[in-house]
Amino acid sequence: MPKKLPKEVKLVLEHTPHQIDYRREKNVSASQFMMFSDCEHKWKLSYIDRLSAYSPSVHTVFGTAMHEVIQEWLDVLYNQTAKKAGEMDLRALLKETFREVYEKERKKAKEVFTTADELNSFFLDGVEILKHLQKKRSQYFTTKGWHLAGIETDIVQELRPNVFYKGFIDVVMYNSNTGRYLILDLKTSTRGWTDFEKKSDAKVAQILFYKEFFAKQFNVSVDDIDVEFFILRRKINEDLDFVPKRVQQWKPASGRIKRGKAMKSLQEFVDKAFTDEGKYDTKQVYPAQPSKSACRFCDFKNTEFCTVSAD
Repeated sequence: MPKKLPKEVKLVLEHTPHQIDYRREKNVSASQFMMFSDCEHKWKLSYIDRLSAYSPSVHTVFGTAMHEVIQEWLDVLYNQTAKKAGEMDLRALLKETFREVYEKERKKAKEVFTTADELNSFFLDGVEILKHLQKKRSQYFTTKGWHLAGIETDIVQELRPNVFYKGFIDVVMYNSNTGRYLILDLKTSTRGWTDFEKKSDAKVAQILFYKEFFAKQFNVSVDDIDVEFFILRRKINEDLDFVPKRVQQWKPASGRIKRGKAMKSLQEFVDKAFTDEGKYDTKQVYPAQPSKSACRFCDFKNTEFCTVSAD
């Protein structure tokens, strides 16, 4: 028998956001904001000049496949039963999903971008993560008072005429005992996040945008929303005295000051990159901002389009 859903959950599940008309409207995403924060020139080459070629990797395949499998598992856990979720063959599901995602990316890129050995290595890492989640399910996802309010919840909010922020929240939970929402952002990582990632304002801004815009879109109090990065480690060093867990949970500060700083940065991006009519501002100067992290995997590194490098 289907579980009775609280009105707060139905509010999210039944909402239909604004549908962006890409013929006259533009969208801003967290990835765009991060790119602009790293290097304005790269953003300009990618979005205004449209020079960036699509370049998939085994990391994107792994991340997408893990997201889809975990989200399907959570759907069974919260919308069916914990018993059924515990009986799911997640290895087989990951294998099928991994293959489907890889084929889709390969066709999109029109090239083979990894090897069978590398794919298998990532697949086996994913299997270990999923085994850990099933074994420790109650530690991470208890069903007592919790409801699944959304998977890939579509967030669309207007930033200025014809310019919208658009994003998809990986997982939204609601606790009927506390009356609070929890926004979960799933991340895959080789060995987890260090202080370097945690101190990146641009990286953390994504989940702060989600909190701010979720509250506006669903007309709920921003103070009733918690946020958490749910980081899935591929590699575990068993030789350490303290062996890290497969899952790293991190709740960044998300109060008014932190959100205000993130929203101010987003607004500065929009003010510079878009005209009042919502078109890309082609008259602006978008300087290169060389740094080791930004330049390391840049598609334009050492090309005719960018000769500035941090190396």
